[in-house]
Amino acid sequence: MTVRTAAQRYLSDAQVSSYHENGYLVLPNVLTAPELAGLRAAADALDEERLRRGGAERTVAIHDVIFMQEAFMEAAHHPALIGASVQLIGENLHLIQARVHWKPIAKGEGAVDWHQDYPFHPLTNYDVLAVTFLLDDTSVRNGALQAIPGSHKRGPLNHHDTDGAFVGRCTNADDYAADVANGNLFDLEGPAGSMTIHHANLLHYTHPNNSDTPRRALVYQIAAGDAALLGGNFFKVWPVYLHGSDPLVARFEDGTVRRLPQPFRNLGGLDQ
Repeated sequence: MTVRTAAQRYLSDAQVSSYHENGYLVLPNVLTAPELAGLRAAADALDEERLRRGGAERTVAIHDVIFMQEAFMEAAHHPALIGASVQLIGENLHLIQARVHWKPIAKGEGAVDWHQDYPFHPLTNYDVLAVTFLLDDTSVRNGALQAIPGSHKRGPLNHHDTDGAFVGRCTNADDYAADVANGNLFDLEGPAGSMTIHHANLLHYTHPNNSDTPRRALVYQIAAGDAALLGGNFFKVWPVYLHGSDPLVARFEDGTVRRLPQPFRNLGGLDQ
């Protein structure tokens, strides 16, 4: 899918600099009241599936939601998301995940250990980010994301145990213990309708929900078009470009660029 509409500049120079320095941004009140209401209604429409997956008691994520509710597809093309992402990682925006997260009203549940996003879907370069629309007021009390400022500059960290199995969290406490002890932490809090952005190598944790309110978040993982996937999962959103098109090259962190023969194709060996 190729999208050639012009992106409007959304971030100030100071915000772009802050993202590159800290690895995240919090942009309050990006969504209008009707946009927020539409996304909440779309999330409510998936509630039966959420409950079927045990969402009354634990955090649940449903993927590929842009194909389930039109509001999620529209939000993926929101001018704020497109404009900010183009400024941060370039013109060709490849959607690699689109999911809704629910943290239930279950006090003390829903914490996620320190981790980075990149090890879950390693690519040939680090121009990868998560853009999240907060569907509820989000605070430490109901499970906001907590980040270590500047930790994205450390590169990918170990998320494997001593047997070599991927465990989805940092397995060396030294990667974050000093930051936690010294208070080098920032909570990505904001009112419903806000948008957050964080780098795929940002080291982060999410608090448990210790409130009487849920926390719902709509998350888009977006990669530069020349960031070729090295491992992890393909989702149904894989062919979707939110802006620009597939450049058919793979760019590596050392600057090497390799031409690719064609886009990935499913010739019947994968589930449709």
